[in-house]
Amino acid sequence: MKKILHPFPAFFLFLFIVSVSSYAQPVLKAPQVSQKAFVGQTIGLTDVVVKYHRPAVKGREVWGKLVPMNAVWRAGANENTIIKFSTDVRVEGQELPAGAYGLHMIPTEEKWAVIFSSNTNGWGSFGYSEAEDALRVEVMPQKAEAFHEHLAFEFEDISPNSATCALKWADKAIPFRIETDVHHVVLASMRDELKGISQFNPQAWQEAAAYCLKNEVNQEEALGWASRSVFMAPNAQNLLIKAQLAGKVKEAGNTKKEVKIAMKTMGKDLESLPCTWKEYSAAANYALKNEQYEEALAWSEKAVSMAPNMTTMMAHAQVLEAKGEEQKAEKAKKEAISRGANAELNNYGYKLLFSGKLDEALEIFEANAEKHPEDPNVWDSLGEGYVNAGQKEKAVKALKKSLSLNPPDNVRANSLKLLAQLGVDYEEPKP
Repeated sequence: MKKILHPFPAFFLFLFIVSVSSYAQPVLKAPQVSQKAFVGQTIGLTDVVVKYHRPAVKGREVWGKLVPMNAVWRAGANENTIIKFSTDVRVEGQELPAGAYGLHMIPTEEKWAVIFSSNTNGWGSFGYSEAEDALRVEVMPQKAEAFHEHLAFEFEDISPNSATCALKWADKAIPFRIETDVHHVVLASMRDELKGISQFNPQAWQEAAAYCLKNEVNQEEALGWASRSVFMAPNAQNLLIKAQLAGKVKEAGNTKKEVKIAMKTMGKDLESLPCTWKEYSAAANYALKNEQYEEALAWSEKAVSMAPNMTTMMAHAQVLEAKGEEQKAEKAKKEAISRGANAELNNYGYKLLFSGKLDEALEIFEANAEKHPEDPNVWDSLGEGYVNAGQKEKAVKALKKSLSLNPPDNVRANSLKLLAQLGVDYEEPKP
């Protein structure tokens, strides 16, 4: 009796062979037609990375043909596109936890669905399941600014707390907005860092407090951070940060009362802590800026008594000038200049120059040239001052004087550049 073979096993074997030959991936590494790409953007402290493959148009009709409409698409080629967020984010206003997601899209004639799947190991969208959606948002497709032969993801419209990620291929762009709570992320990071070795560094507590002061967030906790920094090692910066935070925490919104509390806080710290002339001088500048002249005068005098140098005396002169005591201010200024070292005078002159105080800057540069006539840099600075003041003849004379003193290369280059600006040809003397 003949045994009859069932036809179905052979049929399924045929399907299996066809399936394997059609879809199996190469065992060995070789370049892929749609090459792998990565693109990323940091938003605040949040890293966003997209990993994808880049198919090419190659003259084909993409939308509705190569990429069917109303069907889930892998947003790329080969295995599914993956997008990763290092912290929690909002996509198109909807919350999405930190992590990696398979990125898929559903093209339609109007709004597109952008899908973030918890499955990141799919081959394309063949294994996609709606049950694995972590988030699905709708966006409007746009016309791309240029034709894109190869699919690309780009980050645009970047701000301190958001960015737009856009898939671009052929003539379309599919944008979706990503936002982060930057301050929340930064503060969480700072708190974490301050639990480690950074807690022993007063600079770390100062930086954390300064961030909160600048961005007007978390000010009560920041006041504690600033206080800790001051206790560990008082300096001009952390004293001021602490004082300003104290004012904002206790009298937020009332500028006059904020300043009053800040001044009181600073005064107590100056008296009780081992402060130097630098802290007193900085406190005097803050008081002067806020028109608290009596404290400014007292603190500037204290700074001068501790260190009678150009910096403290100039600060004291500014206070006297603001109080209308012109003769005393002029006397203090002259004494400051007489005590000023070469670099101090030069730096102060440029500070005045860059703030638009040309006459005062020239006064400092001229005094420095008189005190240090053999320094080519002094004459170069004076020449630059004259150039800015529009005094061509004096500028040319000073710059040529600088060049005659065999200046270092950087000074020579600046003098020659300024002379060229003035339309003056200069020939280097022959050795």
